[in-house]
Amino acid sequence: MTRRIAAQAVALLLAMLIAAPAGAEPRRAGARELEQRYQELRTKLDAVEQRYQDEPVIELVTMGIGSLIWERHGHIALCVYYDAHHNDCYNYGVGDFYHPLGMAWGFLRAGGSFWVEKRPIDEMLPIYLMTDRTIWVQPLPLTAAQKRQVIDKLEDDILEQNRYYAYDHFWDNCTTRVRNILDDAIGGKLSALTAPSDGKTFRDLAREGFFEVHLPQTGDVPVPLLITDLAMGRATDRVPSYYERMFLPQYLREAAAKLWGVQPIAIYERRGEPPVSDGPSGRMWLALVILALTSPAWITRLLGRFQRTGVALAVIPYVLLGAMVTGVAILSPLPYLRWNELCLVLLPLDVLVLVLPADLSRRYARGRVIMLGAILVLSLVGVLKQPLLAPLLWPLIPLAVAGFWPLAVTRVGTSLGKSGSQPVDAAAGKPRRPRSAKR
Repeated sequence: MTRRIAAQAVALLLAMLIAAPAGAEPRRAGARELEQRYQELRTKLDAVEQRYQDEPVIELVTMGIGSLIWERHGHIALCVYYDAHHNDCYNYGVGDFYHPLGMAWGFLRAGGSFWVEKRPIDEMLPIYLMTDRTIWVQPLPLTAAQKRQVIDKLEDDILEQNRYYAYDHFWDNCTTRVRNILDDAIGGKLSALTAPSDGKTFRDLAREGFFEVHLPQTGDVPVPLLITDLAMGRATDRVPSYYERMFLPQYLREAAAKLWGVQPIAIYERRGEPPVSDGPSGRMWLALVILALTSPAWITRLLGRFQRTGVALAVIPYVLLGAMVTGVAILSPLPYLRWNELCLVLLPLDVLVLVLPADLSRRYARGRVIMLGAILVLSLVGVLKQPLLAPLLWPLIPLAVAGFWPLAVTRVGTSLGKSGSQPVDAAAGKPRRPRSAKR
């Protein structure tokens, strides 16, 4: 049961991520247009193949960013041309999207939820033509021995006992698998490459694909950007080496051009609007959403009515999210899911502020406010790495209200006990001491 609940939670997140973004649904080409695209592609591809006489030819094939969320970081494959009539493409990005629960559980637990697939280039490329994604090819000038090593590894990987692997977006994905195969074959020359750093972290690079991407019914709220902030832990908040940066296809394509001097040849170019790769961070939206979600805590305290209910409405949503984040951190071996500093902020134990006696509830809330203040200081000095400033508001506001803002006593809530002599504070649930008659 625990496995099923966790899988459903992750599947929900995946479903949110892979839904078509509102306002960005790609224009699907008709059959005639697709045929025209394919003929243009084949003409350019044939021209590339005719330049090379030493068969087999190994080509690095990269696909650009698409409009759908799972297409936003591009894709890559290795293709081997044996002769004019025989070619094979090896694609390490295949998953069972028809069974999201199983795929989600496999991803969460670092199981074999993805695999490599071999098929002819004429079967692989039309998928990317249909979704209007730019396609580049780079024939790699490998030696005969290097080609043999690459082909042997590719063929070994498609064996049933080897083809499945635990997908990791940063350290073991379709691009890193191709990168590692090439690097091994050429004696580590790819991993030895360096380039000036722009200071972008893994998180920054992951977020680049989601700028101006919105899910249906979310309006202008950049939900995918917010999910990357909440779901990805501190392991993503360091600057990768140039080799690590090649987890994204465009950087492996760039590295191949640097190493071999082989410029990528665009055999098909996207015809739709280019995807946006920069924009607002979305963190201001998160802060505004949090302010709205926590407003019942202080509004009901101002009104003097339904005050405990107001605190509960502000606390329960982040407690549920915190329980999900903490559960994923416990279950998953993936470092960027396991070491999530958000677990310190959205603490599931905060439900105690709703169930403890009034005095203990206030003490707990005050202690948590002090803890959140310490987390803020540690974030500002760089000990904690994640973007926590907006999420800190979520527990801070209702806990500050519960810990430091006394329950209001209302006229309606004041009643007499059975003896008729002792007023009762209905908000606090305790009898009040009668006032002295002395002046």
